[in-house]
Amino acid sequence: MFLYRTQPKSTTETNIINLKRKQEMMHELLVASRYKSNHTQRKRNDFITLFTDGCLLDGMLTLSGYDNILVVTSFEDKNYDRLRDRTQRPVNSAGDHMFPIVNSLNGSHGNVYVTSVSNGDSFFTHLYDHYNINTVDCDSYFKVDNDFKLRNTNVKFDAVVLLGCESMKKGNFRAKDVKAKFAKYCVEDFDMIDVYRGGRRTLTGGTKSITDTRNKMIECVNTPMRVYDEKTRINKVANVWNHMRQELQYMRLTMNIESMEKYYRVY
Repeated sequence: MFLYRTQPKSTTETNIINLKRKQEMMHELLVASRYKSNHTQRKRNDFITLFTDGCLLDGMLTLSGYDNILVVTSFEDKNYDRLRDRTQRPVNSAGDHMFPIVNSLNGSHGNVYVTSVSNGDSFFTHLYDHYNINTVDCDSYFKVDNDFKLRNTNVKFDAVVLLGCESMKKGNFRAKDVKAKFAKYCVEDFDMIDVYRGGRRTLTGGTKSITDTRNKMIECVNTPMRVYDEKTRINKVANVWNHMRQELQYMRLTMNIESMEKYYRVY
């Protein structure tokens, strides 16, 4: 959204995010992020970096047409001494946790509900509260090899998004077993989307193709000006930067597009 102009709003509609709107969003983010934690990085470039991951995730889910999305969060302040590294890459799933905020700012299709853990106040729960993101209470942060229980919700979800959810033990786990833990909260043919950038655990089992959706997302990134090119990666004619930091930010966008099938898997 900050590195390109067009963000999907539904399966058939897009938003053009102009410079003025980007400046307004950035100002509000900087104000909303005044939260006391172990994070000292809450500057403009931090949010550009985090939004790169969150915007692509929002675009993919929006273009898939889901109506009610359960976002199973995992972010705890104690596990993050920083939100990004020196090469402008979000740490672990910090950027992916921006997805609900992107959805709100963009007015994207789909009702998003994030899991909320008792006494789980963190950098992101603070932001979710500021942007009035819907919450669903749960007992604890979800582990793929542990039980899961929601409280006080009658919503039937057609998509469950696991954001960086880890496992109690290292190893491989059957995706159908993990998916079964959410079945009673979902419609019969719901999708489980595993957004995972770690290396502790692996979900096994067949996945659905994301090729068409990914290609539509690339079209958005390249509208009205080409930003990503499969051969040259970054179109430097379209994007002129004055600092190495900006090039690294666009490289993160490129890497996310190219490696999407590794960290975004639909079951």
